[in-house]
Amino acid sequence: MKKWQVKSVSNEAVNSLINETGLPPFICKILAGRGILSRAQAELFFNNEDLSDPYLMADMERAVQVINDFVESGEKITVYGDYDCDGITSTYMLFDYLQALGAEVDWYIPSRDEGYGLNNDAIDLLHKRGTKLIITVDNGISAVNEAEHIAELGMTLVITDHHQVPDTLPVAEAVVNPHRKEDVSAFRKIAGCGVVLKLISAMEGDCGTVLPEYSPYAAIGTVGDIVPLVDENRLIVRQGLDALIYTENQGLRALMSKCGIDLAEEDEPEITSSQLAFMLCPRINAAGRYAHPKTAMELLLAESPAVASSKAEELCSLNNLRKQAEEDIIEAAEEQIRRNPDLLNQRILIVKGEGWSHGIIGIASARLLHKYGKPNIVITIEGDTARGSARSLEGLSLYELLDSCKEHLIRFGGHTKAAGLTLSTENIDAFTEAVYNYCAQKETAVEEITADMEITSVELSFGNIELLQKLEPFGEENPSPLFMFRNCQIKSKKSLKDGKYVSFAFIFGGKEYRAIHFGSTFDAFVYEAGEFVDMIASAEINEYNGHRTINMRVSDIRHSEFSQERFFAAKNAYEDYRCGRVDKRLLCRMVPEQSELRLCYDILRKTACLSKAALLASKKGLNYCKFRIILDIFEEFGLVKQDMTRDSAALVRSTGKADLTKSKILADLKTMG
Repeated sequence: MKKWQVKSVSNEAVNSLINETGLPPFICKILAGRGILSRAQAELFFNNEDLSDPYLMADMERAVQVINDFVESGEKITVYGDYDCDGITSTYMLFDYLQALGAEVDWYIPSRDEGYGLNNDAIDLLHKRGTKLIITVDNGISAVNEAEHIAELGMTLVITDHHQVPDTLPVAEAVVNPHRKEDVSAFRKIAGCGVVLKLISAMEGDCGTVLPEYSPYAAIGTVGDIVPLVDENRLIVRQGLDALIYTENQGLRALMSKCGIDLAEEDEPEITSSQLAFMLCPRINAAGRYAHPKTAMELLLAESPAVASSKAEELCSLNNLRKQAEEDIIEAAEEQIRRNPDLLNQRILIVKGEGWSHGIIGIASARLLHKYGKPNIVITIEGDTARGSARSLEGLSLYELLDSCKEHLIRFGGHTKAAGLTLSTENIDAFTEAVYNYCAQKETAVEEITADMEITSVELSFGNIELLQKLEPFGEENPSPLFMFRNCQIKSKKSLKDGKYVSFAFIFGGKEYRAIHFGSTFDAFVYEAGEFVDMIASAEINEYNGHRTINMRVSDIRHSEFSQERFFAAKNAYEDYRCGRVDKRLLCRMVPEQSELRLCYDILRKTACLSKAALLASKKGLNYCKFRIILDIFEEFGLVKQDMTRDSAALVRSTGKADLTKSKILADLKTMG
């Protein structure tokens, strides 16, 4: 269950934007909710056509001078990249440009086993190969010791990066990073490939000639790195999508073909940011996650259709292996939860396994976060060393959490909601206990979903939904708009894909619409014909056999009378109870009566679906905390088998009659009271 937020903007702000821009009211309402309140901001959003002066970036002038000197001298240059989508596209862009200048240039991308960024073994190898200048792309800002090693070997270093700047900068001829205090760039949230695009623009002296050639690669890297798709990033992706249609890069064309993007199929083919995010980027990333990133680089460098097709097929195969490895990790994690359900009763979920690919545990962590709405850490054990990847929600900072447990870690890094860590295998248990103890003192972290606005039946028109295309490309900080639909009456529902998904018809504003919910199975969809629901969903126009309809894609749904404040308070109270903390003021709402025990048992006779049972219980006045405690009591006596991984609470056949008054759980609760 997610916590809903609906943006609210004043009529004055919307009307002011309408008057200043002449844009349609529906679009102005969405823009105002996203902080675009003036004509100047709207023009920057819609009409930005140029990157800002690259020389506003600290050390850019020095970087250009150093690189040009090495190009002219003919001394060997190596572009040193990273194994993700941003790093690979950045490496290709700069390598291709320097090669076109006639430079003696090579490239190097470390494998994931080598670790992120510069490493001394790779530096020694490049030195033996005759490299005189190393240019980092999408890495290097934290490589203080490695920079010293480069200097000791008599090589020169230029750093280009976009990650947060540490207190101590590496010693280099130039450090180009928009997050440096000395940087006066107009926009700083660019990806590594955006920094490279600006470097090439500075060297070329003309952004207008660089964007058409290199924006397709920068667009892929920008979307893949999940940086905000606003301002200059929006320009890069918008121009990149347009240029990608006409790209002459054999590798990209082959990869798009393998993904089902047929550029010859339509008179005016179109590529979307979603296709980059869900088709191209995962395949490029798969090389670094499951094998070696050089495969993706070789795809971009392919000069013949045969080589391009072969490399594209290899990336697709690696992506399939990645997906299977991901499924294996998820299944192993859920088997741990089934064996030990208490894992989900902690404020944070921690699962671990032997030999899970450390290139894939981050994806698995994100999936577990989405499924259970709970912060988690996924740990893979690799002999004496273990690595972990973590994802979190608003309310629990991973960086603060890991910093509090750092005595158990070899290293860690990351942000509030995503982090990575390394530790000795022998310290996993101590680390786990420390994490649980820290999180037990925190409130329950809750997954949130935000709607751009509450839509009315009048606003839900073909004209308005068509206008949404003006807001593309969609991505981080510029998502596809979501709307809150209030008081929709379910008319009918049907199963899709053998019950994996559900489709339903509903009445809204006196008209019938259709929606699809990919986040719910048919069995878990608890809403019946005649019931009223609220939902947060996107809206899109569907055309079939010449007939146009507006359909919804549901992100979340709940009964119209649902009170999220009461639900999340009860959920927090239950997790407190499972962590050994009970607010005695709430005990009167936690201890079940005999009649409530019988009520829940009758509900479980009707359905084994946990979500559905909780809903039916809430309609009878049982809060979520008391409902879960009753299930625990039933499980104590072997009457129920709970399986949170399958959203199941199934009754177990019993030959005798259980005396629930003798429940230890019940006795403990009454004692606390």
